[in-house]
Amino acid sequence: MPRWRGAAPIQRAVQAGDAESGVTVMQMEAGLDTGPMLLKAVTPITAQDTGGTLHDRLAELGPTAVLQAIAGLADGSLVGEVQDDSLANYAHKLNKDEARLDWTRPADELERLIRAFNPWPICHSTLNEETLKVLAADLAEGQGAPGTVLSASKDGLIVACGQNALRLTRLQLPGGKPLNFADLFNSRREKFAIGTVLGQ
Repeated sequence: MPRWRGAAPIQRAVQAGDAESGVTVMQMEAGLDTGPMLLKAVTPITAQDTGGTLHDRLAELGPTAVLQAIAGLADGSLVGEVQDDSLANYAHKLNKDEARLDWTRPADELERLIRAFNPWPICHSTLNEETLKVLAADLAEGQGAPGTVLSASKDGLIVACGQNALRLTRLQLPGGKPLNFADLFNSRREKFAIGTVLGQ
């Protein structure tokens, strides 16, 4: 705090491309997450972090921060720091509709969204009118009509975006389990032909 207030600060931090996140112990007020900050524990957000990995790391920071805050309150060493409301953003609750990939968006924006929404609600698109869940991706070279498959290999499925392209590396087909694309390519490569358009 005060960067994110609301229901989903962890995922929104990853989605926004923030450099760091953390745990804040604060005094309660009537407003939403508006109370004075007593103690902050910070952790960097890496380029590999998902909503899940960041959540787990913050969960490890939380208990220590609470114990330190209790000790500081007991000995009088902690003084609340008033939040600067101008720095605050509302972290809206996650929903499945916003997990649908809009291939007209820039590739870097979609890559962050995929990481932020893993393990829930999981980003998704459609492939031949079937739901295709996308659990991992990285940035790739390539240009084309948004959603178009540019290439497919054991290294991943490269899909054109509004700007640049994404390499999809872990997917889930209907009725199946999450798989690295190399495994899907070995068994179902006919589904990922060059020129196929996702999201239609």
